[in-house]
Amino acid sequence: MAPARSPLSKTDPLLRPGFVPEEFRFGARVQTFYRGPYPTEGPTETTDPAGRKLWMYMYAHFVFCWPEGATQVHVSHGTLAGPKMTLWTDIRIAGRFSGAVLADFGRTWVIAHLAKFAG
Repeated sequence: MAPARSPLSKTDPLLRPGFVPEEFRFGARVQTFYRGPYPTEGPTETTDPAGRKLWMYMYAHFVFCWPEGATQVHVSHGTLAGPKMTLWTDIRIAGRFSGAVLADFGRTWVIAHLAKFAG
């Protein structure tokens, strides 16, 4: 009888969706690690205390806040609903003011930013 498969994955009995196995070699030893997707929240349309419309999006715990009419986004570390630590306030963005544009920008920016630290 075949072993029961987890309903969480079609490729691995214990693997959650989105996780990808990667093999690394250390001399003669081979070790499998699992890379998971970055957490995301949003995009969410909201207003700031001054009543300006803004879009917010979180990818890999980088929170992007884009006020309507602005050409720069505010980037912090945290979650949409939780506390945030300001990182940058002057990251340039172009495009139509929308959640889709902000989400695409945020994902692209985070991947490029984290690539700076890859070995």
